[in-house]
Amino acid sequence: MSFKLFIYYCAICGGWAALVGWAVGQALASPIPDDWVTVKAFLRALILGLSLGAMVACALAFVDMLWSTGGRGMSQALLKAIVVAVIGCAAGLVGAAVGQAGYELTNMVLLRVLGWTLTGLLIGGSVGLYDTWAGRSRRQSAMGAVRKVRNGLIGGFIGGLLGGILHSVLGASLSGFFDAVGALVHSTKAADDFKSTSAWGFVALGVCIGLFIGLAQVILKEAWVRVEQGFRAGRELMLTKDEITIGRAEACDIGLFGDNGIERTHARIVRKNGRFLLADAETPGGTYLNDERIREPRPLRDGDLIRVGKSSLRFGERQKRK
Repeated sequence: MSFKLFIYYCAICGGWAALVGWAVGQALASPIPDDWVTVKAFLRALILGLSLGAMVACALAFVDMLWSTGGRGMSQALLKAIVVAVIGCAAGLVGAAVGQAGYELTNMVLLRVLGWTLTGLLIGGSVGLYDTWAGRSRRQSAMGAVRKVRNGLIGGFIGGLLGGILHSVLGASLSGFFDAVGALVHSTKAADDFKSTSAWGFVALGVCIGLFIGLAQVILKEAWVRVEQGFRAGRELMLTKDEITIGRAEACDIGLFGDNGIERTHARIVRKNGRFLLADAETPGGTYLNDERIREPRPLRDGDLIRVGKSSLRFGERQKRK
């Protein structure tokens, strides 16, 4: 998918996941007895935070996996979603505990916002943390994944902060509005019937977290390629590993299927000493850089055109080189 679609899906899936998390949290919190006056609000906040963190983190992990693999390797996607969901649980739990405890002690809404900011921050780093662990377990360099953690933390912090503000504003305004409606019609049922409006605050929170995590990953990217011609033209992929494979094999990072002129592993983009190099995998058809066949690894520069078989890729890099 393109960078624009990635950002869009991060925001949409973040919002829907937050709504599901709110619904699950409400169901789990409903058995708490009403006579637990001193702890009911705190427990309810913890349960809602935990379910929201798990659902949003899991949804963003799936979006990231679909973007980077195109839907291949679903078993790995499931493992990634489970691990990231566990981290998301911790993120929601920590954020809810800090926010609710601070609010109950000081009655300051700002501390609730701080709690959701922490939740967004930790969710933002969750996907990159999994990639870091996966890379090191395979004894590969994890520098790209570490940058992904950094970008996710930045986006999650901003998204959690703005989402926390929207959550508080929507919760207060909608609650006041429906309380006024109930008083106007001399019935508490009107307010009770719209208790679900608190879900809008969670949706806003999820959308903001997903949106800004996606934006941060795209805006702060270091290097990328765009498929200009070939399988799924228009795809854009960030280069977050030290070696990116191009070919027809399912295991290739950039899969170009349906082109008989491309070998199973046709070429590689290798990061070495801070530079990205294009290398041919000794193929009969060869690999072309700016319409010139390469015989040995060649450095890539922003705007370079890579051609393998009938497919072409455009390399992009933030750093401009001579």
